[in-house]
Amino acid sequence: MGRAPLILLSLLLLFTTASAYDFDYSCSKTFDDYYFGGEYLYFTCTITPDSSSDAKLADDQEYYVSTQLDSSAIAVVVEYRDGKKMLFPTPENEYRSDESGTVLTFYVPESDDGVKRITLTVSGYVPVIDSRLENLSLLKVEADEEELLDLEITVVNKQKFYSDIRDFEKAECADQKKLKEAKLLYEEEKYREAEELMRDVEEAVEECYVTSQMEIYQSKIDELKSLLTEISEDLILVQYRLENEKDRIENYEEVKTRYQELYLNVSEIDEEIDELERLVREGKFTTADAKIAEMESSLSSLKLEVEELKNSIKKKTLVDLTTIAVVGGGVAIVAIAIAVVLNSRRKDKW
Repeated sequence: MGRAPLILLSLLLLFTTASAYDFDYSCSKTFDDYYFGGEYLYFTCTITPDSSSDAKLADDQEYYVSTQLDSSAIAVVVEYRDGKKMLFPTPENEYRSDESGTVLTFYVPESDDGVKRITLTVSGYVPVIDSRLENLSLLKVEADEEELLDLEITVVNKQKFYSDIRDFEKAECADQKKLKEAKLLYEEEKYREAEELMRDVEEAVEECYVTSQMEIYQSKIDELKSLLTEISEDLILVQYRLENEKDRIENYEEVKTRYQELYLNVSEIDEEIDELERLVREGKFTTADAKIAEMESSLSSLKLEVEELKNSIKKKTLVDLTTIAVVGGGVAIVAIAIAVVLNSRRKDKW
């Protein structure tokens, strides 16, 4: 198996060997405990197969090499035991360098005696990270999809560290004792230990925030439910009249059709409330805000529509009585008019 130098292990550089072949490796520089965005790195690491049989296993393989350094470059020299050398990348190789780092894939042809050593040269800048602390891959090597090694560095964003400490000092539910310890560790440049405490503080603050937000959103949801209940009660009254006053409603079919449409709208909003509660439980507050605004508008419109439906119901009995009254009134007026004319004629005769 590959053997990592003790100095690298003490710096928490991760090292993993694959079963492809056994090897030793060394690097041209000693890596620091911490790095900061913008620092330039240039180093060489050499992989040396342990034995003649391992040397043969090292050829006739496809290698994958990558780094997460910014503006980075990778160059590889494969030296065979017979003295021949190959330089990568070549125009035929897959070689990609962008904001996420650099990747090189190349094939080492088979040879009579195998590979003596593989030398990898890497250069680039330490990325500026958004988080307080993050482990980034400095050099990763795989052979036929089996990981040979993965060297990592710990990158620190001091500005983010400092701003988070200041924010948590003002936050509700923050463990001020842990925060004070984290601040002291930060000032002593013990960033990894400080990060562990900061995560504890952050989790407590987030949990407190979520709890308070849950209460706020539950209150809003209760208001929506209450309004939906009022609308449903009005619809029940319409339903009752449709079932019990069918023969006395002049526009029965029209009212029934509109009732069914509004009833479906109520059911849909009821399901949307269930969806809203799920969003809140999952902490998707931004999406929940948009959903609440949409539902408030829908319920306001629905309430007006139900009111209009209630007021649109026409009773046959009222219409019939009015008609009779109107007709009766008309007859009386005609009778009076005739009487006046007749009376006038009588006076003329006199």
